Amino acid sequence: MNIFVAGATGALGKATIPLLIASGHQVYALSHSEKNTAVIRQLGAEPITADLFDRASLTRVLEATNATAIVHLATKIPPTARMGKVESWQENDHIRRDGTRTLADAALAVGVQTFVYPSFYYVYPDRGAQWIDALSTPVQSHVIQQATIDAEAEVARFTQEKRKGIVLRMGNLYGPDVPSALEQFQMAQKGFAALPGPGDAYLSYIWLEDAARAIVIALAEAPAGVYDIVDDEPLTRDAFVSALAHSVGKRHLLRIPNAVMKFLAGAAADMTNRSQRVSNRRFQELTTWRPTVSHARQGWTLIAEEKHVSERMASYA
Repeated sequence: MNIFVAGATGALGKATIPLLIASGHQVYALSHSEKNTAVIRQLGAEPITADLFDRASLTRVLEATNATAIVHLATKIPPTARMGKVESWQENDHIRRDGTRTLADAALAVGVQTFVYPSFYYVYPDRGAQWIDALSTPVQSHVIQQATIDAEAEVARFTQEKRKGIVLRMGNLYGPDVPSALEQFQMAQKGFAALPGPGDAYLSYIWLEDAARAIVIALAEAPAGVYDIVDDEPLTRDAFVSALAHSVGKRHLLRIPNAVMKFLAGAAADMTNRSQRVSNRRFQELTTWRPTVSHARQGWTLIAEEKHVSERMASYA
């Protein structure tokens, strides 16, 4: 399969491209700079220059590469300190909403048959301790997540044209190659946990490599639709903090008060405080995918076992 990837140089792209190549696919990746081109070549893919927001440019590229599938991983997540400001998400919204629409238009104009888009589980409402998934739970719009919902609609439009559109609603990505996870780990080493939401509210996470494998397997095995890519056992925030503390050799972490976290979260406060106990059951029923890291207790222990965590963090600075 010839696969066109947008967003190849992010953490998820770097984890996914080698797996695609190892599965026998020919991978072409969108590049915007010489630095990106070098990274893409190092990953084993062929760098391609095009404009994500120009249908004609993308159509030419998809035709030239004879692409049969698109994997749209491109994002521009703002720094943690600015996530609560709506204006900080404008570039990311542009990529998600407009970039997805332009990619779908170009794909429909040529022979692309499959479109995979990793979405985010924050589109779900608060459901307390209730298990939720794409089949049972409608999305709840939020100013910071609306662009992702709009992008999902573009994938659905692609499917309506008798193609295969796949949305993978990912949990929070974590692992030793995810900068935000390393930030959490280093803060825990200092005795603190910054985690918005009530202690009994659920979080859904997914190990980076498990997320990447889900993309590769979805291309080959999943029917068109929306699926949840999370670990097997979402933890409450209290259990999550306990697991994080254990991984750094501490009995407890000082959790920043939720009132302070809400203030810092700004416009994102309502979204980040939700309890979302998401189930991966349907994706496991329809494919051979199984998470190798079942829950955050296991994941944080694995991160702690990684050597040179501080050096890894410095490399992302």
